[in-house]
Amino acid sequence: YGDIYPPTHTCLSSDCPNYHMGVLTEPVTYQATQFTLQYGVLPIYSTSMYCHSKYIYHHNFSVHKNTNVLTYYHGVPSTIQVATHFFIDTLLLELFANAKVFGWQVTMHQLSSMNCTCIYNVALAHPNAYILNNRLAFAIAQGTEDVGKSWPCSLQMQDEDVLNGFFIYSLLLDKAEKQSQLVLIHDSLQHTRIDAALIVRNKEMEGIGQEAYPHACDKCFAILNNEQGQKVKIQAAVCDGNAIGHLCCAVHDCKKPLDNHRLRFCSDHHNLSNICAVEGCNLPCSLGSKTCHTAEHSKLEEAYYKPAKALFQLRARLTRAGLSVPSDSVTAEEAEDIDEESLIMRPCGIILACATFYGSEAVSAVNQFAKAVFPTPQSTPEYFIFDNNCKLHAHQEANEDHHFSDTAFPVDVFHFNSKNRETDLYCQAHCNPAAFPDLLENGKWCFNTSICEQTNVWLGGYQAILCNMTVHRYNFYLDEMIKRWNQYINSELKKAGIHTWLLPIAA
Repeated sequence: YGDIYPPTHTCLSSDCPNYHMGVLTEPVTYQATQFTLQYGVLPIYSTSMYCHSKYIYHHNFSVHKNTNVLTYYHGVPSTIQVATHFFIDTLLLELFANAKVFGWQVTMHQLSSMNCTCIYNVALAHPNAYILNNRLAFAIAQGTEDVGKSWPCSLQMQDEDVLNGFFIYSLLLDKAEKQSQLVLIHDSLQHTRIDAALIVRNKEMEGIGQEAYPHACDKCFAILNNEQGQKVKIQAAVCDGNAIGHLCCAVHDCKKPLDNHRLRFCSDHHNLSNICAVEGCNLPCSLGSKTCHTAEHSKLEEAYYKPAKALFQLRARLTRAGLSVPSDSVTAEEAEDIDEESLIMRPCGIILACATFYGSEAVSAVNQFAKAVFPTPQSTPEYFIFDNNCKLHAHQEANEDHHFSDTAFPVDVFHFNSKNRETDLYCQAHCNPAAFPDLLENGKWCFNTSICEQTNVWLGGYQAILCNMTVHRYNFYLDEMIKRWNQYINSELKKAGIHTWLLPIAA
């Protein structure tokens, strides 16, 4: 049905003696599958070409034959190779990426790569899928499809290819925005070489890395006159946590990623896997158990797994009754420690940053997170709204931390009324929202101080998708969803007639 070639007939490397001169030779052609949005799934032939100097040219990238360095071409291609024999059109990957962002509006859960795969294979893989899926309505005879049976490459999309496609597409978009090229190592597995690039991008996204970081608009930025009649800016930031975090090492505050999401400890603390799981007990585990031979500890483990056993028994009864049981209702044995994600947002709905808190939402961690997002005195907001600002402000005073000396720390109205007693004089003095008249206009709050909790409803929909990802993929996936969400929020603000602009980063 088609052929895919390199986008050039000559060598593109400036250090090659055949640069833009000698024609590429020795074509190597193999069978592959291309997943498209317009034409469905297509059996194709993919051809690579050879430069006698150093390089092998493929459809998306060139490979240096001596160093195995894989360099993607500039820009974003119309079709992306997601595996050796599988290609997905960029238009389809863009559809999948947006489905992952907005699926919650339909299902109250985000669409996973497996969901996207099922939708494609059922509804988009064939141009006449609407007829084939409704044969009775269109008076089409029932029968088995012979298309693709003789083709050596599967014509069924796989969820792993969708996820790899999402990562590669997102990386290429990022590089195109920065007018650079994606460079990977070719002598490793696909997921391994992708992860190396994800780690680099994740580091760039920390603190002020989000595209929408310089955002300002009429809903989060105000100009007021101070007591001296001078005009001053008022900007607010809101912080809150979400318990969707990724699995982590059971050692408190250990930041080293797990080698496998089913492990309890990272490689540095792997020796603790043979120690009784009961806190404070240093006896070795009994064979086939996570606790020692102590009777009380064995009973604790038995009680821990009792709900899972009860679920297994109920599932067995359903099976004997001839009823099917959803596969996703199985309780998996997972690591017990889960990190927490925290957001810092503008009241208009733009997410400035997301960070992982290892173990808990300690005020020291919130303080470090806030300093990473607002690294200079010019960047600090006039108001930082957080439900535990009383302890955060006390922590800063105790440590003589003056980074936020020009920032006020009110607690939002809901949390102040529900969590802070009138007898807490420190909180009343420093964090009572009524003490900050700039936050009020005609008796109403100028800013939406509950925006984080509202956004967490959207963010929480990713928990089932993210829980089994490695930490690098988890962080990249979440950053990409936030980036696309911010783009959507910004477009909605403009549609509503709200003026938006970008501030200098230092401001």
